[in-house]
Amino acid sequence: MTRRLYDPAIEKVAVTFPHLDMSDAIGARNMLDSMVAAMAAEGVERASDDRIKESERMIPGPDGAPDILIRIYTPENRKQPGPGFVNLHGGGFILGGLEIEHPRCLMLAAKGDAVVVSVDYRLAPEHPFPAAAEDCYTALCWVVEHAAELHIDPARIVTGGGSAGGNLTAGVALMARDRGGPQVALQMLFYPMLDDRCETTSMQDGADLYICDSRDVSDMWNQYLGRSRQQVSPYAAPARAQDLSGLPPTYMVTCEHDPLRDEGILYAMRLMAHGVPVELHNYPGTVHGFDLLIPSPVATRALHESIAAFKQAAVG
Repeated sequence: MTRRLYDPAIEKVAVTFPHLDMSDAIGARNMLDSMVAAMAAEGVERASDDRIKESERMIPGPDGAPDILIRIYTPENRKQPGPGFVNLHGGGFILGGLEIEHPRCLMLAAKGDAVVVSVDYRLAPEHPFPAAAEDCYTALCWVVEHAAELHIDPARIVTGGGSAGGNLTAGVALMARDRGGPQVALQMLFYPMLDDRCETTSMQDGADLYICDSRDVSDMWNQYLGRSRQQVSPYAAPARAQDLSGLPPTYMVTCEHDPLRDEGILYAMRLMAHGVPVELHNYPGTVHGFDLLIPSPVATRALHESIAAFKQAAVG
């Protein structure tokens, strides 16, 4: 077993997190709901900011699919078109919704002066690929088409998400390139799931990790794509894409103690090789989802650095 050197503040909290069995979607959802309820009972309040207005609405889904729920975070002083952020949440394709990355959305709206649109896409296994990817692509197109109504400058839209949301962000970027769809100013990939083949060193060495281990990742892919997969679309597993040219500038975050670490780093290197500007941060001592899950100095630094990258791309 590899000796792990964790950031002390990260490990102190990570060790207390119960394990979610990602092979059981219903059970994992129920456990997550129980965790959230327990935190609320202990007095952990939902983050809020008086400067940000939150609203929800339904938008048309892909052809033949249900409408999509979105949440819009709007700075109260927004009068003229400005930067926008389309958030695609994490949760291993099977968990979560608009609340799971609420802190990131709220912070980008408040500190990045962004109108943030968070997308509640369909979940697997009830809705396997391509449901989530098509929902997210459709939502991005809707944001661009309604940019004036949202007070968003369509030339300053950034997309992003963590884990499965990072997968969907990368997949949507490939779809937009290939379909002649919207161009975005930056894609922000936070510890993304990118490669269903699960062959990297960090995957092979990731059996004893906090929060998310290699078995979890394998189970998530099985839920999203099924167990028997010979020809997998790069829109489902972006690491399978042969050509990464013409994709948006990329901000990549990886975590040292995360089975997804290496596929994120390798994808970043391949993007660079195809002429895509990339900023890559690998945070030592951290675990999957550390920036949103665990208050700590390194998490605070990661959040501030991501906001700075957003502002550089979308605000100037």
